[in-house]
Amino acid sequence: MADVFISYASEDRGRVRPLADALQQRGFKVWWDRSLASGQDYTAVIERELKNAKAVIVVWTQSSTNSTFVRDEAGRARDQGRLVPVLLDNVQLPLGFGAFQAEDFTKWNGGSNAPQMQILEEALKAKIEGRDVNSAEIARKRRKLMARVRLVSVLTVIALVIGIAAGGRYLFDPPKTEVTQADLRAELLRLLAEGQLTPEQAIQLAQILEAGALGEVSSTDSAPSPMVAEGPEMRGAVSDGAPVEASLASFQNDASETYRTAFAALSQHSSAEVRLAVAQMSQPETRDAVMQTLWTYAQNNPDDPLRDQIYLLCGSVGEANDSPLGQRALEVAANVATNDPAVWRMLSRSYARTDRCSEARGAALVSEAVQAQSAGDTAAAEQRLQEALPELETPVLRAPVVSNLGQIAERRDDWSSASARYAEAYRLREQSSRQAPARAAERELQADAQQLVIALDRSGRTREACERLRQAQEAHNVAAPDQELLDAARAKPTPGSARVWSLPRNCAKIAPRPSAACAMSSCNSAR
Repeated sequence: MADVFISYASEDRGRVRPLADALQQRGFKVWWDRSLASGQDYTAVIERELKNAKAVIVVWTQSSTNSTFVRDEAGRARDQGRLVPVLLDNVQLPLGFGAFQAEDFTKWNGGSNAPQMQILEEALKAKIEGRDVNSAEIARKRRKLMARVRLVSVLTVIALVIGIAAGGRYLFDPPKTEVTQADLRAELLRLLAEGQLTPEQAIQLAQILEAGALGEVSSTDSAPSPMVAEGPEMRGAVSDGAPVEASLASFQNDASETYRTAFAALSQHSSAEVRLAVAQMSQPETRDAVMQTLWTYAQNNPDDPLRDQIYLLCGSVGEANDSPLGQRALEVAANVATNDPAVWRMLSRSYARTDRCSEARGAALVSEAVQAQSAGDTAAAEQRLQEALPELETPVLRAPVVSNLGQIAERRDDWSSASARYAEAYRLREQSSRQAPARAAERELQADAQQLVIALDRSGRTREACERLRQAQEAHNVAAPDQELLDAARAKPTPGSARVWSLPRNCAKIAPRPSAACAMSSCNSAR
């Protein structure tokens, strides 16, 4: 069990990742929902981890203050004396939380040794050790450390170029030689190539290279874009049904946030080839080639923990530069980052740009659904997802939407509907893999297969669940769902094969594996 549980809104996953990484680097055992394994019942696992954590960090942002799930988790932590609030945005906290001191991370540079992290560490250790927080010590440390934030943020990168003389005299007597942006850029790129770039420096480099990578999108032009024509058929706000008014500025914000988050993550990649390709995307003459390099790497390495970030980077940069590969990357990103509304908004813009108007509307509806779901309005989310399905023509787009509908049905314990949705999502994943044999969504296919088995078993169709599992293992080497949802897995040799099957409860009582003629599509009752 982890000592620290992080509660946050799904839209902020990319922003929360550096916080989780920084805490782990400082020696804390951290749990956040990226720790979930494929096929796990996330509601049960989250409930368990939240209950057992000694400290609960609640990340307050524009999105999380509107999330009923975050507010519920924060309320439990508050009532049990385990709450440690953190601000990533300057927001007004929900009613009932204003009296709690929230650590200000709005200007955090992403580093594990940053002043804000040292302050947070003090509060977490007190919770974990079961002692009262030393308010006077925290206040003293906050005054001392926060006084250094502005100085550190300015001097950290400059020191890379000009160096610091013995005794640190340059801190107060800087040399007369002017440090140019070109010098700074060159030094940061050198550190990137050598794998020595710190998180703080990665953020600085991303800001320097962003204009080149995103081109005109980095301008302040806010004129309306041709993303989606206004009209009653397109609804923007779930609450009032107002028409969507997409602008270049809105795409700029999504692309910029996605680019910076992905760049910061990939700058720490173990492969020098990946790190250099990320930097070279800011150069028009090399952009297409390095995008293809990153795309190929992600396709060939589906288990890379930073694979998702590669697709997000290629998607934001590619779409900003009207690259066909950008649209393909966004389609994959919509599968691997299904609950990120920015991805669906960028994809909607891409479809509108290429005159795929129906799919542009569908992607915009999914974005609204994701936001509604994060706010706890599952009824509105389900409605938007159902409205989006007829607009989405390709299996690669329909699959994550149908899978999301399965998750919503699962939350209300409608296991029959959930199994039908998961069966359809699994079929669409298989269809996508046949049309484009790249391994981009293999992890998602396995997750849908596992959720299908779970839903069938929970709805009382254990025999069908076992047959589905056998077939999925045969076709895609799908692992059995985790032990918390199913009884202890039973090893049972398959007749005529050395393969050992891990089966759900009561499967040992079922007849041996059916012949190969029994295809996945024969189980119509699950659809």
